[in-house]
Amino acid sequence: MNLTHVQSFTAAMQGKNLEAMLTHMTEDIVLNTPLAAEPVEGKAAVRQVVGALLGVVDSFDFREIMQGPQHISSFFVLRVGKLQLDGMDCWRVNEAGLIQEMTVLWRPLPAINEVQKILTRAGDGQSASA
Repeated sequence: MNLTHVQSFTAAMQGKNLEAMLTHMTEDIVLNTPLAAEPVEGKAAVRQVVGALLGVVDSFDFREIMQGPQHISSFFVLRVGKLQLDGMDCWRVNEAGLIQEMTVLWRPLPAINEVQKILTRAGDGQSASA
């Protein structure tokens, strides 16, 4: 399995470079995130969700990437202000190694709820200034 795109994606994520992240995804990417009840489908929709998240995240610290026959997973720490979340991304890639599906898991739940509140406040501020 080709890990080139996954490794470049994680580097772009650590650098909070949305455009670089998107280059390592297929056009029909499916994102399963704890921030939405339904999957987010397609690059345009993923751009909105991930762009908003990158606007409030202070850092991503990747700890380990593991590879299986069908999937690749990473373990990381996400920091938003004083909040620290343990995270796991699980990727399914196509033959070229581009990310086709991404499932994001975070814990603990109280910190996830706080991140959602921060994103809501940030979104309200953007609406008010537009």
